[in-house]
Amino acid sequence: MILMLLLSCSRSGTDTASTPPDRAEALARLAEDFALANYTEFALRAAALSDAAAVLCAAPSSASLVAAREAWWDARAPWKRNEIIQFGPAVEYPERLGPKLDDWPVSADAVEALIASDTALDFTLMGTATRGLPVVEYLLWGSGEASLAVLSDTPRRCAVLAGAAADVHGNAVILSSVWQEDWMGALSTPTDDGPYSTQQAVLDEWVNRMVFSVENLRATRLGKPLGDLSGGEVLPDTLESRPSGRSLTDAADVLAGVDAVWHLGIRGLVDDDLAEGIDGLLATSAARLAAIPEPLEEAIVLEPEVVVYTQDALQALQVALQVDLAQALAVTITFNDNDGD
Repeated sequence: MILMLLLSCSRSGTDTASTPPDRAEALARLAEDFALANYTEFALRAAALSDAAAVLCAAPSSASLVAAREAWWDARAPWKRNEIIQFGPAVEYPERLGPKLDDWPVSADAVEALIASDTALDFTLMGTATRGLPVVEYLLWGSGEASLAVLSDTPRRCAVLAGAAADVHGNAVILSSVWQEDWMGALSTPTDDGPYSTQQAVLDEWVNRMVFSVENLRATRLGKPLGDLSGGEVLPDTLESRPSGRSLTDAADVLAGVDAVWHLGIRGLVDDDLAEGIDGLLATSAARLAAIPEPLEEAIVLEPEVVVYTQDALQALQVALQVDLAQALAVTITFNDNDGD
């Protein structure tokens, strides 16, 4: 199949004419049914988070705190599934919305300094340390069981919470809109004057991001807190979503995004043997990740071998994507943006 495709490409001389119809369809599905669908859902859930934070500040109660926490938790899912999309308005200027939405781990000192100051709460003028989902999480969970009392007794603190949540919603709406207007078509139907000139270039992007997402799960989300880069010293401060205890769910959502890209778009472009092999590696990685006891902060101390077992599965998946899948689709693997972290 791959040999026939290469021969077809050499005869055609153009990327568009030589690309099988299923490749064009796959890229269109990824741009709309995966990426846009998650960005749209994220905007809707971010609106619910903003509303819940406003209600909490207007009428603090155990029920309104729980509702705001649940809304934050729910908003994370589509956002984390789309973390694989490290291109487009999430990272490209002028929007570069990713850091504004999710600069983690949170800087507690920066948030507390904002609360203690009399700075006007115009989040559009603020740096990433004082805006985004991690800031909202810190304010909802950072004081533990005393969170409700702390929010109730400190109007400025609640104003920061409500403002940060509204800012998340505003940026989520912009992200969805810019993706739909400027990027969806560019990825579905690449042109010489767009960010991608060929379908192969778009395919390269998606496959590279699959590889990097799996690598980041293994090395950053699991390995760094476990102590892989610190001589075995456990580093809980490097956990994502530490205050809420959502670290493992974040990781599962990221892996679910990789799985969706695979099944919605990439899987149909390779032969059955390779497809079934990657199916199995994805399923094994998801099962082992789900088997890590909650919360991850305790698991890295009490059951590190279970975390390592999951890393092994992710390593095997990464190799299959980086070598077997890349070779099958003539994809050039580049450098991970997180290399050196």
